Amino acid sequence: MASLSFPRGRHAQGLESQGFDPWLTGRSFSMLVPMCRVGLAVVLTMLLVVDPLLFHAGVWGHDAQHRALVLWHACAATHFLGFSLVAKHARDHTAQSRALTAFIVLSACLFCWFGLISWMLSGDLSTYAIFLLTMVCVFAFPGPLRAIVNLASAAFLVALVYSVDRRGTFHTSGAALNLLALHVVALLIDRFLMGLNLALYQEKCRAEYERARADSVLYNALPVSIANELKSNNMVKAESYARMAVLFVDIVGFTRFSASRTPDSVVNILNDIFSGFDRIVDRYDAEKIKTIGDAYMVVGKGNLSDIARLALDMVDSMQSYQQQSGFALTVRCGIHVGPTVAGVIGLKRFLYDVWGDAVNTASRMESMGEAGRVHVSQEVYLELSGSFAFECRGVMEVKGKGPMQTYFLQPPAAAPARV
Repeated sequence: MASLSFPRGRHAQGLESQGFDPWLTGRSFSMLVPMCRVGLAVVLTMLLVVDPLLFHAGVWGHDAQHRALVLWHACAATHFLGFSLVAKHARDHTAQSRALTAFIVLSACLFCWFGLISWMLSGDLSTYAIFLLTMVCVFAFPGPLRAIVNLASAAFLVALVYSVDRRGTFHTSGAALNLLALHVVALLIDRFLMGLNLALYQEKCRAEYERARADSVLYNALPVSIANELKSNNMVKAESYARMAVLFVDIVGFTRFSASRTPDSVVNILNDIFSGFDRIVDRYDAEKIKTIGDAYMVVGKGNLSDIARLALDMVDSMQSYQQQSGFALTVRCGIHVGPTVAGVIGLKRFLYDVWGDAVNTASRMESMGEAGRVHVSQEVYLELSGSFAFECRGVMEVKGKGPMQTYFLQPPAAAPARV
């Protein structure tokens, strides 16, 4: 029987890490546009409202750094607007990774410049600290890029500040020590968040595995359309079908055959036979409904000829199994086509089942048939007589139906082989 297995240990970590980088990149990339919009709103407000007011009031204008700050606001607006547009065209993992890399590196350069302007105006690096912590907390990024940008921006900012620090207050005021402490904290936060993201991704993988396993059980128990409806609505509406083909297959004499065998061997034999039937059903436009002891039920809502060929293939399959195993086992098949009702019953261990005249009549065709043959009703004969050969069995008294003309289905004389 097919099963799902969740990998464990180092192998599991290796498989997870293969998908972790794209997942984390996509997660961080989803924050790029919102972050750019916030940044663009802030710098445009400064550029178009605050800066003109400060210049008009005479608060700014006497220092060259005031004009540099206006220029920085314009560059920052261009930066955020540009990446807002670029992000809309980055669809795959490679494009998103490149966009994030460019954004992080250029943002680091931009805010190092801002840190320099802030230091020259007020001896303050707090805005740069906000940038660095924001980049760490919002844009988790796989690989060593985070640490490289962190350390490189620190070295670059220190070099810039030292180049303009004529009074030598950078190290004496404690600003240098604060900058060092800031980057240590940023690296620790980054490491913690990466571990948190990895744990979240592993939990996501486990949840997806459990969901896939539950779906596998559900899809094996129910038809796909019914399983999807049950997942979506937590219930399945009963459906009425004016025409449905029903096939019953029974293993002749299996009760007597199994009486002298151990339970394990009986189950294994049935599993071998019915697994072979399952594989045959998958080749046709048909749906397995259930097994009842040593009986097997199939329905078809489309072409009746598929059900007919399926029954013949099951007879052939049983003959092959008999030759391979040496067991004197054969099957008896019955087919009818007619109105049915289908639905799911019960709240626990629910079962998709089919009821109606076609089911009852097909069951009678099977039970009144002969070993190794496919017994069908007149309705099946009338629909398939042009493409299949039939042997007339005559009129039979069918329980619950009265006299019925029935036939044995023969292989079509020149039917094309089904792959």
